[in-house]
Amino acid sequence: MSSPVNSPFTPARPLSRSSSRGSLHSARASSPSLSLTDPVAVRNQMSTLKHSIRHQQAQLHNLENIVLRGSRALPPGFMATSNHVSNPSDDVLDISAPPSSYNAGFTTPKTRRRSSFDVLQGLAGRDSNLPLPRRESAAPNFKAEGIPEGIPVDFGGLSNTREPVKRISSPTRTLSRIPVASVGNARALADDGLSPSLNHTSPQTPPPVTPIDPSVANNSTNLNSTPSLQAPASPSRRFSLTPGGTSKVLADLQTGVINARHALENTKAQLRLSQRTVAQLTRQTEDLKEGRERLRLENEGLNNVVSRKERLLQEVLERARKAEAEAATLKSQLKTETTTSKRSLREMETALAESTALSQKSEREYITLRDSIKSMTESWKHDTDRLRDEMRKREEKVKKEAETIGKNYKQLAEDMKVAQLAQTKVKDIQTEDSEIRKEIEDKFRQEILQLKAQFEEQSHSNDQAVETTKTLAAELARLRRLIQSGAGSPPSVIDVEDASSGS
Repeated sequence: MSSPVNSPFTPARPLSRSSSRGSLHSARASSPSLSLTDPVAVRNQMSTLKHSIRHQQAQLHNLENIVLRGSRALPPGFMATSNHVSNPSDDVLDISAPPSSYNAGFTTPKTRRRSSFDVLQGLAGRDSNLPLPRRESAAPNFKAEGIPEGIPVDFGGLSNTREPVKRISSPTRTLSRIPVASVGNARALADDGLSPSLNHTSPQTPPPVTPIDPSVANNSTNLNSTPSLQAPASPSRRFSLTPGGTSKVLADLQTGVINARHALENTKAQLRLSQRTVAQLTRQTEDLKEGRERLRLENEGLNNVVSRKERLLQEVLERARKAEAEAATLKSQLKTETTTSKRSLREMETALAESTALSQKSEREYITLRDSIKSMTESWKHDTDRLRDEMRKREEKVKKEAETIGKNYKQLAEDMKVAQLAQTKVKDIQTEDSEIRKEIEDKFRQEILQLKAQFEEQSHSNDQAVETTKTLAAELARLRRLIQSGAGSPPSVIDVEDASSGS
């Protein structure tokens, strides 16, 4: 019950227009954000906004009905904008019905007063945990001899022995921590429909009497004709013709006047309360009208958004149609491509047959090359034997150099730094040797390929092939010498330089 939009039953809490507008802005800000690309979300938002507009219109009609249900006269010009008045219902809170003690002569057949328990239960709801006042009997017994707060009481003849009156605590004060002002007209509704009396201590109550003076009778009828200022009938008036009862009649008249004054004060208090509630309801209706106007503008904006989304949907449908046409063209292209691919497959099959024939021819040529390579390997074996002899001679030479190196070991120990540099040079030379090996192998492969080509071209010229094999054998012998010279015992710097110069 924090805003007038959410709860129409908060007449006792004064709210300014700025606070109600702030609540409307907060309610608008809390609405979910629209995704402008989703028409379903836009339609859902439209439906929710229409539902909220209908709900607020129903609340506005309920408030107008609450104001128009009152039997008291409204200020001039009030509710001039509303063109219709709905039928009152029992579910709407009646804030303007006069108390039962004032309506002795004026009763309305349509309105029916409910107890405070029913009204507060309707406000709080069935699932609320608020402690509500218990439903009491129609004729309560005021044990503490007090007056219920905010309820006009029909005062009878006062007792001669005045005792100190203790006020009863209001049942609405101990409901919860919610202030009484937040529950609309709670004090006026507390212990509704009861007929309290303060003269229960006196054992006897005098019977009602009729006034002797006709002017007094006319005044009483006028009071009964106006429901807002109606005075209760005095139960202590007597009609006496004996001159000895004048003192009693005067006492009864004085008590009646006092009771009428109390009733008049109570009616004035309730009139002020009803005027405040009516003013507050007018403010709430104005705020609700402003909120309805804002929601109408928002509805128009959302209608524009929906139309824009419909245009976007039409564009999307056009794009889909174009895509379908493109899909049809792509299908036709796929058919043509399948036919061309079949043709290309046939051509590839013919090419494969030709390639198989060429492969068979190359296999035959490979057999001839294999036989020639076998003969070349035999010659290479002889060359390897020669290389072994040369390697032995080189090993003897290396041994001699090792002896000389042993003699010069002391000098080399002194020159360790120079030796380390030499080792780095040896490493570089080894890397160069590996590179040279790779280069020689590459050259050898290239020469083999060239030999193969020459062998294919000059198959009839065997003499030239023999010469090429001899040259290859010489190169292979030189290669093996170099390889064995590099793979043997660690050579000296001089041998490495000789090998590099020889290569």
